[in-house]
Amino acid sequence: MGTFGTGPFSSDGALDFLEELAERPPEQHLDALRHMFTYVLTNRDLLWREFFPDQVVAAAALVAATLPGGEHLQHRLAELADETDIALLPTSALGLAAPALEALLFVAGPDGPWHQGWTTKADRLDAQRTVHDLAAILRAAI
Repeated sequence: MGTFGTGPFSSDGALDFLEELAERPPEQHLDALRHMFTYVLTNRDLLWREFFPDQVVAAAALVAATLPGGEHLQHRLAELADETDIALLPTSALGLAAPALEALLFVAGPDGPWHQGWTTKADRLDAQRTVHDLAAILRAAI
């Protein structure tokens, strides 16, 4: 059974995504994220088959970490990088804020699939806070 938490990097799927992105040369990271967001938004029917909500949340958080207000996300990513090989973006991903926000709201908006399955009210509220915080950072950059 995998780990699935309410934070943007708190699931096995999110960490797998960051590790897979890290396998690419750093200069390809922004293009890979752009491609992911475009793919998610143009292939919404492939959710749960080709991509998963926790991967999209992690990708949006990776973008948000490069923006003003995302310092706490940078800190968490630095902690994770000490434990495993994950992708870190060396520069601002300002140009990806809009597609990241749209993809995030698709998978984790108020009735999005990322919010399904939380077993406690506390987890549900934590997950909502996570998305609210990410969305606020991304919106501020648009």
